[in-house]
Amino acid sequence: MAAKYSSDAYSYPEFTKAAILEMHRQVGVAKPAEDGLMYRGLMIRHLVMPNRVGGSNKILKWIADNLPKDTYINLMSQYRPMYKAFEYKEISRGITKAEFKEVVDYAKSLGFTNLDIQNWFKD
Repeated sequence: MAAKYSSDAYSYPEFTKAAILEMHRQVGVAKPAEDGLMYRGLMIRHLVMPNRVGGSNKILKWIADNLPKDTYINLMSQYRPMYKAFEYKEISRGITKAEFKEVVDYAKSLGFTNLDIQNWFKD
């Protein structure tokens, strides 16, 4: 799906998976320091897209199958269509509360213990 909306980047998913695995190998899971900030560790930020075009559930399932359950995952709800996004009906609008909630609920069902959920739609 990435290729359709991002300059024919057909290999994007494979390169991203390899990069995430390598980052985790090098630095492990992000853990806050005594001051509450994170200075080291893998932090995955995922932007939820409208109409499931970003494959959020598929991505979360891959993370659950390949990384520890305490992997820091930031689910982002702020997608806003810009520039050429309006040329594609599937991504020409922001996400709905139901779309974001679906992804959040799925992430929770996979057993992730370190989810950072944007407050915009947080229940």
